[in-house]
Amino acid sequence: LVSSRSFVLTFFAIFTIGYVLTSVTATMSALGWTLGLLESICFAILIGISCDFVIHFSHAFAHLPGQVSRGERTKYALIMMGPSILAAAFTTVSAAVIMLFTVISFFQKFAIVLLFTVLQSTLGSFVVFLTLADCIGPSEPTYLVDKIVAKCASKYKKDSEDETAKVSSSTARTQSERTSA
Repeated sequence: LVSSRSFVLTFFAIFTIGYVLTSVTATMSALGWTLGLLESICFAILIGISCDFVIHFSHAFAHLPGQVSRGERTKYALIMMGPSILAAAFTTVSAAVIMLFTVISFFQKFAIVLLFTVLQSTLGSFVVFLTLADCIGPSEPTYLVDKIVAKCASKYKKDSEDETAKVSSSTARTQSERTSA
């Protein structure tokens, strides 16, 4: 919500992250893994990795300046973030492939989890998130949050001005009492 300033895009991001977590967990289950200490550590890291790509797309979609259509926002997000996300996915997959050939079992398991997470996260962000954003996403994604922030800011400013006026009138009254005494 902080990155995109949009409740709808936040919901789409949560849905996409849920897809990534579910698909990787299902893949690990299909491979016959049981949940042990190493797997628990891998899955804790999985949660953080699965958020990265979708948050970048969400931020780019929401922060295209001006009032433009969903299609234009999707195109902008894809052009601005797509190459960077693909490059990050490529380097992470490369690191995971190298770790597959280690002797230490934790690194091998971590490499498998990392490999599947990056593949599913890339697929989820490019296909699931961008499709949701393009088909039913908001054309003005930050409108509601900006309106709430503006209303809170104006209320704070009004309260601050009222407090300043009270302090000023109290100070003026105290000075006039001193002068008359």
